[in-house]
Amino acid sequence: MFANFVSSMRTLLFISILLALLLTPEGILNAQNQQNPFELIPRLDLPPESEETSQIADTGNPFDIIPPRESARPVRPDLELKPDPVKRVITQPNRRLLLITNTSLLILLTILVTLLRSQLGRTYRAFLNDNLLAQLQRERETVGGIPYYLFYIFAILSIGFFVFLIVQEFEYSFYTQNPWKGLGISIGLLAVLLLAKHTTLSLIGYIFPIQKEIALYSMTIIVFSIIIGIILIPINLLVSFAPEGLTRMITYIALAIIILIYLFRSLRGLFIANKFILFHKFHFLLYICTVEVVPIAIIARVILG
Repeated sequence: MFANFVSSMRTLLFISILLALLLTPEGILNAQNQQNPFELIPRLDLPPESEETSQIADTGNPFDIIPPRESARPVRPDLELKPDPVKRVITQPNRRLLLITNTSLLILLTILVTLLRSQLGRTYRAFLNDNLLAQLQRERETVGGIPYYLFYIFAILSIGFFVFLIVQEFEYSFYTQNPWKGLGISIGLLAVLLLAKHTTLSLIGYIFPIQKEIALYSMTIIVFSIIIGIILIPINLLVSFAPEGLTRMITYIALAIIILIYLFRSLRGLFIANKFILFHKFHFLLYICTVEVVPIAIIARVILG
């Protein structure tokens, strides 16, 4: 099973790098700027219209046809300015930012998969297995948890970049003047909210006698975030460089996948806290409102301005 997962990861990295090379902004623009060899260009240019030729004497004959005074010079339709949806997606907010960010994330993921292949396989199995998740939590309490923190940092970068792409796709006015600053704000805001969430969980575990369950749920957040960050790598590529008609559909598909994974994580969290919910309903609802709902509301509020 793990060999199949590693093989699928190699295939995903190869496809992502190939898409990054094929979907670079320069390649798309060069393909659009090529001239059509079958385009017919008129060779006969009419001379400029003078006042003598434009003014026709009135002969008094009511059946004479007098041409209009507008210029009879033909207008080539290819000179008309028309909006290009592909160019709008590539140049907004910044072609260089999109290319550098996607390439950096691919290189970082390649390095992590090469050096920490076994830990990534264990993370994938813990995503589906509660017992292995508890084992990863015991490793996290020692030095063995460092590889998972590295993958967690990568997931924050990938998810933060996806949040930035969503803001640009729906054309919100928030931090559109400086794209690099906007990307930093997206990643930084996500990192601060996750750090506050883990700090709140640690404080709850310190106050109430549920340290073991809180630590296990904190590890659940890390594992599920790593899976989401890896899934978003090809999605970020497509949203960055795909034509305008496809980016909105890809964004909705990605949001649906994230919501399903979030619901799955919430279900796993309920299994962890099942013996406390019946006797501490008020505290559980208070936790849901402060730790789960508030961070999402803050991100939505910042995005919507």
